[in-house]
Amino acid sequence: MNAFIAELGAKAKPVATGSPPASLTQVMSGQVDIGWAAPPFGIEQMDRKEIRFLASGNDTSFKDQTVRIVGTNVNALNTKRDALTRYMQAYRDTIEFMYTDENALKVFADWLNISVDLARRSRDGFFPREALNPDKINGVDKVMKEAITFKFLAAPLTEAQLKELIQIPAPIAKR
Repeated sequence: MNAFIAELGAKAKPVATGSPPASLTQVMSGQVDIGWAAPPFGIEQMDRKEIRFLASGNDTSFKDQTVRIVGTNVNALNTKRDALTRYMQAYRDTIEFMYTDENALKVFADWLNISVDLARRSRDGFFPREALNPDKINGVDKVMKEAITFKFLAAPLTEAQLKELIQIPAPIAKR
């Protein structure tokens, strides 16, 4: 959020609002001026003109930065590498299913009790397939700079530390 404010030159004071439901409640009740959501949450309120869409991460330099990762601890990485490799392959296969099979939209819609149209609008309008690619991590330098600013890191990680930190299992060859 802070990088978003800085990029736009906004004069905003960030306030923790919690989850999308909590953020929407605070926006609707006037406790905060702007909130955040993860679609499909908020789309129906936008359609009813109760809230207005201002921007998404796809509208800023964030579109080129990885914002979600799959992480594990060192012990699991060392003792369960085969299972983690299979998990990552299932993750890749799930993304493939989500963007190539219309049945995925029905599964998503049924899971969230929303219409297939709303599921499609959520996927296609807010989650570009490439943004979900678990095999690429972009913008590490930006993340480290922010981590230093907010005192999560004392200094940028070295190349060796990054190589140890970021270990992406290769895809499993299809049989």
